[in-house]
Amino acid sequence: MVFLTGLMVASGSVFAQNGAGMGSVQPDGPVVRDPNYRLAPDDVLQLTVWGEPAIQGVYLTVTPEGVVVAPVVGSIRAAGRTVEEVKADIARRFIEMDYLKNPTVQLTLYQVHRMRVRVLGQVYRPGLQQMRDGDTVAHAIAEAGSFIPDTAALRKATITRPGLTEPIPVNLEAFYFEGDMSQDIPLKDGDTIYIPEDTESRIYVMGMVQRPGQFPWKKTTTVTQAISQAGGPLERGALGRTVIVRRAAEGQEPQQIPVNVAELLDKGDTSKDILLQPGDVVLVRETKRPNLTTVSQVLSNLYQVVFIAKWGL
Repeated sequence: MVFLTGLMVASGSVFAQNGAGMGSVQPDGPVVRDPNYRLAPDDVLQLTVWGEPAIQGVYLTVTPEGVVVAPVVGSIRAAGRTVEEVKADIARRFIEMDYLKNPTVQLTLYQVHRMRVRVLGQVYRPGLQQMRDGDTVAHAIAEAGSFIPDTAALRKATITRPGLTEPIPVNLEAFYFEGDMSQDIPLKDGDTIYIPEDTESRIYVMGMVQRPGQFPWKKTTTVTQAISQAGGPLERGALGRTVIVRRAAEGQEPQQIPVNVAELLDKGDTSKDILLQPGDVVLVRETKRPNLTTVSQVLSNLYQVVFIAKWGL
């Protein structure tokens, strides 16, 4: 007859992994009995066959193919089955092989696999993360070194989950900055969290500045802050003739907003320090009047930015 034993699985936590799943492995949290638990790859079972000295406390790891390899009897299908089902198969195999006529088999779930989640996109350490049961999106992002503030499109994050045809949208901006806890979704094994690059929240500083180029836009970004991000003006830069080139509705010409940054700084009148919008181009002109070619190049670059943002190239 087959000796029946209780099943031990983790509740709210998992067991520490030791690589091969063999040897001394200590549980890292409380355990409960759950006879309905379905085995998964990397679970570790402990097998004892009473009266067989060579099969005492042998550890069996569920392989990625979903099987365990037990002494004498060989491969037994395990993934997706209960411990009792696997134990019955092992006992039956002993009998079929005429190795034992009345095997007494003890099989327990010794170690539960760790949940694996991928975190991709705009995080500091993208890749596979080992998580615990009950962990959420925030835990996974923290394990990946956190998101990259200047490039992460937090409001457009998604979770791709096995078995679902559509990604789950996650507004991480609402979670991190507005305290919306509903966005901190509990994870499941095999989930992939993706934080895309923010290609829209950008501003561009061009002309007579130290480091012309694109910079991250925030709701509080002003003209002077943008110029500061670009390293400040060159000697030939005319801050008093700064202009903001702002995209307009489709089919309309971009708007040009003059800003006398020199006067703003001289008088300390921050009310004239205009808040920028995503896609704005701040042009610091030369002390002499720029030619039409310079303005044309700025507008051409702006149209390219709009095209790239529209088509996601």
